[in-house]
Amino acid sequence: MPLPPTLTAPYPIVEDAMNKARTRLNDAIQQLSGDILKDSQPFSQTMANSAWLRLQQFLANLGYARLIDEVILTGLPICNSADPAVQCWLDWTGFYDGTQVWTNWALPQKCEFPLKVWDRVSGFNCGWGCPLENIMDGLPATFKYQRNGIFEYRNDKIYMPGTNIPVDLRIRFAQFFPAFTTQGETQWYQQPIPIIGATDALADYICVEACDGRDDIDSQTFKSRAEGEAKLIFNRDVRLKNRSNVRRRPRSGPRNYGYGYANY
Repeated sequence: MPLPPTLTAPYPIVEDAMNKARTRLNDAIQQLSGDILKDSQPFSQTMANSAWLRLQQFLANLGYARLIDEVILTGLPICNSADPAVQCWLDWTGFYDGTQVWTNWALPQKCEFPLKVWDRVSGFNCGWGCPLENIMDGLPATFKYQRNGIFEYRNDKIYMPGTNIPVDLRIRFAQFFPAFTTQGETQWYQQPIPIIGATDALADYICVEACDGRDDIDSQTFKSRAEGEAKLIFNRDVRLKNRSNVRRRPRSGPRNYGYGYANY
């Protein structure tokens, strides 16, 4: 999926990482386009996408902020059953209200799993308040109220008790970017890498894929380098978060909530 034109400027393209990978594999002696790892080879795109997934998985495990996003869904239908045993759910295909699936409300395709979920009464521009409690071992059977209050994520679906009035949902989720594919006249290797400074890490992960395919002993060396370069990308998040003011909560009361915000 190509990025909008206004977002392409800061990002390198996949070809930049491929060129670095060819150089590190000594595959660019004759020409930079390579002798084996050419863009036209059927395995090159597969290697690049496998390396891209490896990089994202490593960064996701570190908690990299670029792989976190949010979405707001407004006016979800009420639960169409008053039975406490009936649960509503939301996934990539739509929203189930207890009897039918509404395709107008669905999780974004790039959503891997939810991190936090908030709800509010729809149509009143209310604040979000506390996030829904994440229930780990099964939702209790509860009556339908104006808010869900709880949710459970299982079988790639967000399960909730359902409400008796329409609500808005705000969902903070982990995301993975799609694989590099040819879009119209833009070839897969001309697609932007939507993580700033990721060229070196992606190049070394491509080298890992190439080495694994021929049982090369350099595979572990490239992998260690790739992970080290990925950690440098993550360190940008660490520097940003270290600039935040951190204060302990006073014992005498919530005096640090003077602006009406709580640390949830």
